[in-house]
Amino acid sequence: MAKQIKWFNEDSLVKFVRRVRERWPDFEVETIIQKKSKQILFVRVQGHRIKLIVYRDGRIRAYGTLQATAFALKRIAARVLGIE
Repeated sequence: MAKQIKWFNEDSLVKFVRRVRERWPDFEVETIIQKKSKQILFVRVQGHRIKLIVYRDGRIRAYGTLQATAFALKRIAARVLGIE
């Protein structure tokens, strides 16, 4: 049996953006890169750029100058995707 892929589709991405905009109204997704093994989202929050990487197996990484914001985005993404 094949493993279920845990990354963003159209519906979960809309849900993610809606939840994040409750906290940061200026949030926007700049770029989404889809590869075989991962999705890379470049987002802008409070004028800073954050890189969010979602792997097929459910791991999520977040990098950016605002470490607390990157961690919060990682947690919100995990909740939306049903990983936590």
